[in-house]
Amino acid sequence: MTPVVVLDACVLYPAAQRDLFMWLAAGGAIRAHWTNQIHEEWMRNVARDYGVARSELEKVAQLMNRAAGDALISRHRQHEGFFPKTDAKDRHVAAAAVTARKQSGANVVTVITWNLKDFDRAELAQAGLTVENPDTFLCRMMSDSPDRVVSAFVRMSNNLRNPPKTTQDCADTLCAQGLKAFSDLMKKHL
Repeated sequence: MTPVVVLDACVLYPAAQRDLFMWLAAGGAIRAHWTNQIHEEWMRNVARDYGVARSELEKVAQLMNRAAGDALISRHRQHEGFFPKTDAKDRHVAAAAVTARKQSGANVVTVITWNLKDFDRAELAQAGLTVENPDTFLCRMMSDSPDRVVSAFVRMSNNLRNPPKTTQDCADTLCAQGLKAFSDLMKKHL
């Protein structure tokens, strides 16, 4: 079964990670989800840290919403009460995963985040959710569906034109963003 995931803002913040997860979703390797609140968080941080115009970031968010079909989750806030031990600023992410699970019919939905410590694993498990960092998740994806992951990675690399990047360049960028094990696997595979 295709993994159903909710991507936290910290995963969507770096452009290369966001791009890779979008290509994975576009290729059917994952069913990716997020909320407007998650969009707001990554866009606010990118605008602050890199001076990117808000209008440009909103275009990216709109393209993401269109490209990934049913990715945008709404009516999820009522589920925040299921997660009193999860960090208050991340309850909305767990709540979105509950809604994604109900909408998709998946047995388990995985929250992909770098902030593992903010999520109470026991609470998540009771709701049929897990949490994983992007590097671990992508390495598992390489083990389970290497053709789909490599295809998404190559499509991502081939799509970069300004400036163009080789697959090696892309792997190096992802490594610098924390995807060290995945980058190593990708370099060995290509």
